[in-house]
Amino acid sequence: MLDDIPTVGEGKPVPARLTREGKLQRLVEETRKRVDREGDATPNLKQSPNSYLRTLVQQAGYARKSDKLLEELDERLDAAGIGTHPNLKDPSIGPDTRIFFFDLRRPIPKFQQPRQRFAEEKELSRFVALNWAALPYIKKAGLRFRGREFRLDGSAVIDLLAFDKKTDELVGFELKVAEGSDRMLGQVARYMPCLVNQAKKEGRSGARLIVITGQPDPGLASSVQDLAMRYGVKTEWLLYNVSIELVAHE
Repeated sequence: MLDDIPTVGEGKPVPARLTREGKLQRLVEETRKRVDREGDATPNLKQSPNSYLRTLVQQAGYARKSDKLLEELDERLDAAGIGTHPNLKDPSIGPDTRIFFFDLRRPIPKFQQPRQRFAEEKELSRFVALNWAALPYIKKAGLRFRGREFRLDGSAVIDLLAFDKKTDELVGFELKVAEGSDRMLGQVARYMPCLVNQAKKEGRSGARLIVITGQPDPGLASSVQDLAMRYGVKTEWLLYNVSIELVAHE
């Protein structure tokens, strides 16, 4: 019988309004479908399905986020085999935070949560410069610090500049606090010939570039290596992360 079903127009049934429970379940199911559409593509954060946090909250039937809602959504997504970046329980996320989804069976290699990164590149640059001599990679590579925001021959300004005490190569650093981008690719293309010219101007044995980011990007890393081959500049891609230790005051 259809007597109890609301109708509109010429007797057409009106779809029943979903409860918040129903909306939450629908959100998880739709997200699972979005993740599945990626198929067997190489996991890549930048190309993963994503939504703003405020959109997820609205789709779940709420006007604003709450710790309880995000915890429940995180648990449901996890049960459906879906991971998020950033984690939904990360206290630093807000309405305008973009949430990326990925299949927990195929996690994105080496991806990092916002709490493991600096908020701005100037903070990363300052930290690396101040702790230069204490960084294991720097010590092992035998790099001597030259300066920050260094203007190279050819007018390009590179984030950090150093030289290799063993090979006498000029070493430039390009820093990205989070993930790289196509814009970064253009910057790298400008830096490479300028590094080569600067090295020649100083009479050094050559030049190389080190890219440091807070997130991996295999596709972009491959494009950077293509540029390295074109310009003859050896290039290495490093990831950074930040941690803090609290100890008792004695």
